[in-house]
Amino acid sequence: MLKKYQQQTLAIELLNLHAKVKIVHQATGVPIKLLRQTYRQLHGQSPSRGSIKFSTRGLTGSRRKYKDVTIFAVCFQVATAKSKEGQIQTLITTFNAYKKSYPLGQLEFSDAWVVAQDIKDKRVQLSKCPQCQSWVLLKAREDLTDRCSICKIHL
Repeated sequence: MLKKYQQQTLAIELLNLHAKVKIVHQATGVPIKLLRQTYRQLHGQSPSRGSIKFSTRGLTGSRRKYKDVTIFAVCFQVATAKSKEGQIQTLITTFNAYKKSYPLGQLEFSDAWVVAQDIKDKRVQLSKCPQCQSWVLLKAREDLTDRCSICKIHL
């Protein structure tokens, strides 16, 4: 009974962050139909039916979005190294901190989930630029050019 309560509590927390229903279902196991109904009750509208981006590359089309993703990735990597919580709780905590410290950031929770999965699975990596020491997210762009956003050198 306690496990079911924890799953439902986590589902509500994720839905409050406007997470895609498929992500909430995957994280909690709560049925999709129930999640859609709950989303409507929480937000007064149906959840968006758009597809989930399946890679960080799909999120970094513009320079602005690339920077937003990189900022979140740095926050997530630091939080993961320090946290003793499970990955989903670390993601929630990191996303809330990202939004609070960077209110102009355009990243949504579902996008942050994709970035976190790619970091965990090592499809993208964070590195520091050897010239200016700014953070660079490697393998995160569609054109596959890994260059520093600040000093523009190729890595």
